[in-house]
Amino acid sequence: MQNIRKWKSDYRVWIALLLAAIIVHSLTKGLGEFVEQTGVKSSPWIFPFLYMRYYNKLLLFFPLILIFCNAPFFDQNQLYVLARAGKRKWCAGQLLYIFTTSALYFAYIFLLSIILNLRYITFTSEWGKVINTLAKTRASLNYGIEFSAEENVIRLFSPMSAVWFTFLFSWISGVILGLITFFLNMRIRGTGSFAASCLLVFSAVAAKDTKFLPFSPISWSTLNSLHLSERDRKPAYGYVCSVYTVITIALFLIILLMVKKHNFDQELKE
Repeated sequence: MQNIRKWKSDYRVWIALLLAAIIVHSLTKGLGEFVEQTGVKSSPWIFPFLYMRYYNKLLLFFPLILIFCNAPFFDQNQLYVLARAGKRKWCAGQLLYIFTTSALYFAYIFLLSIILNLRYITFTSEWGKVINTLAKTRASLNYGIEFSAEENVIRLFSPMSAVWFTFLFSWISGVILGLITFFLNMRIRGTGSFAASCLLVFSAVAAKDTKFLPFSPISWSTLNSLHLSERDRKPAYGYVCSVYTVITIALFLIILLMVKKHNFDQELKE
């Protein structure tokens, strides 16, 4: 909670949130022209398709890496917390901050996809004509809509379930990026955000060559990277959930053990 309260004076966080808003607006601004031309409003379920394209994923995950780049979030105040609470509790609090921040970030992206397009949206529990049209035609290219609706997702998922699974997998992907940043920055400062960026770039490689998808957890943040039809060889839902669970728990425990043995003399001097 202390870390979150610091957001109001943390310009890096404000820049990240502003970048995310600009990106979401850029990806969805063509939707307004399409709605005005057809006279049919869209359903609000844009979020599951917003960053299915690999370059959109690069853009929208970058601000989250920017928020996590200074992990383990050490400052003068944290030294007092560390001294009062002890290494283990301090570390657990920092890691829970990563979990919370990733969840809040993707909730923010979901809300942005609705708020920025409120004029062109009608609230319904169905996918709606606009999303179905974007999935079955080339209308998104004709109107400059920078996100693509996937017919398989529409066929296999209800809007709410698609939003939930996209949010869940994106949340865990963000947590993994944050934990890796934390772990490596504890070893050598500055290497964590570089490694997280490399993982993000690798997701673009996996999008181009699906044989790499089983080794790219960040790719699984959107449903088009999962096994949705018999013809594709993408990771299955059970595999994705298992690997996410193992990676997250393993990183959590490794960091706790590392912090327990870490000597904070250098941080205290600084």
